[in-house]
Amino acid sequence: MKTSKLTAAGASILATAMLFAGCAGLTYEPKVDVSKLPVTEDADFYTALEAIGIEASEVDVIEDTGFKFTGEETDYDIKVNLDAVSGNNNRFSYTRCADEETAKELFDYYYKDYAPVFDAKDFSGISSHEIGNGAAYVLIHGRTENKTAGTYTPYHDALYLKGDTLIVVTAGDYDLQVDKEIDDFLDALGYPHP
Repeated sequence: MKTSKLTAAGASILATAMLFAGCAGLTYEPKVDVSKLPVTEDADFYTALEAIGIEASEVDVIEDTGFKFTGEETDYDIKVNLDAVSGNNNRFSYTRCADEETAKELFDYYYKDYAPVFDAKDFSGISSHEIGNGAAYVLIHGRTENKTAGTYTPYHDALYLKGDTLIVVTAGDYDLQVDKEIDDFLDALGYPHP
């Protein structure tokens, strides 16, 4: 009987140690097989937004055009882009590009902002990311902290590329309510969350 209690206590201590290790950025989110995720259409995106209280009238829509990010050379041709911001200042974006090559270029644009964070010394949290042929993702939860400036950057973000479609979700702050809203949105799409 003492052995089983000792084993249970040891398992509990190990689980607690793993939890704290995750907070220190030493563990990673499980891998995601993007190819097995459902294809997301415009209507699915709107439905997921409604699940978290964002109405269709609050969504910014651009269609059949191209756009550039400020200071960038690349022009991204898109069929439709849907953007919404919640009351928690979380950002939700759906972009169906003109083709898969454009979607991959757009994913790469976003990915270059996350890549330095994964192994940064000032990042505490967990992450998972993978780039494949026509499918890719980033899941990141935690924050980077600039102690000198007294500032931090929160992450409870998800980035998905599947074919010609990109979904980007970014957290407005580091807070349980903020995280839950993002999780509920991604659950409504049938996608894993950070």
